[in-house]
Amino acid sequence: MRKALQICLLLVALCALLLSPAGAQTVVPKKAEQMLADCRVMLARGDELAALTRAEQALQLAPQWDAPHASLALLYQRQGDEAQAMEHLARYQRLSLVTAGAADDQLTAEIARGEALMIYLTNQERASRGLPLLQADSGLSALARSHAQEMARLDYFSHDSPDQSRRTPSDRFRLAYSCDAPCIGENLARMSSSPLPAFCPENLRESHASLMNSEGHRQAILWNLPTHIGVGIAVDEHGAYWVDETFVRFH
Repeated sequence: MRKALQICLLLVALCALLLSPAGAQTVVPKKAEQMLADCRVMLARGDELAALTRAEQALQLAPQWDAPHASLALLYQRQGDEAQAMEHLARYQRLSLVTAGAADDQLTAEIARGEALMIYLTNQERASRGLPLLQADSGLSALARSHAQEMARLDYFSHDSPDQSRRTPSDRFRLAYSCDAPCIGENLARMSSSPLPAFCPENLRESHASLMNSEGHRQAILWNLPTHIGVGIAVDEHGAYWVDETFVRFH
């Protein structure tokens, strides 16, 4: 029953990917779209290996399309393949950053991999407890990233923005999607540089551990209502970093 529920929620996630605003920015061959649709059918039958193959084929046809990367990341993590899951998550987050105007350079690659790591660690916690994995979503990552960047720019640390039009996570979601989220949660993390730059995978893992050691943040990570996750990281000139994890349930 639990496996059937996880497959059902994964299908919902894959459907949402095809409707994602970020994915729509790339011209996608119809055949690639059909292949990702086939992937959903194969998942409905419980054939994850065939779904993996079909998603890989979709990626080969449309290498700049982000949706196959997100699907493959989730499927590989379900298979227990950390290296492949992290590779596709990092590519997915990097495409999101570059599409939004970030330079396609080493720092962007490092931020994308950091964001991917936080998504992976969240899903690792959920998998260890038999909870459905959350689908990475580029639109939510853009939302989370904008708040992280504002915190870095204005040097504050809070769920509440000083901009009243986007004060709360719900406000920010409403501005981006022109609707209210059925449910939304947000975790924040920050590490200052003292004296060495703080931004590195080891410190991100420490930030994740701190979130898990906090009851409220742990509840957000293990919340059974969300279906999607977006993670945004901002790094200042000294190497200090801010992390925003946004959890949402899409219809």
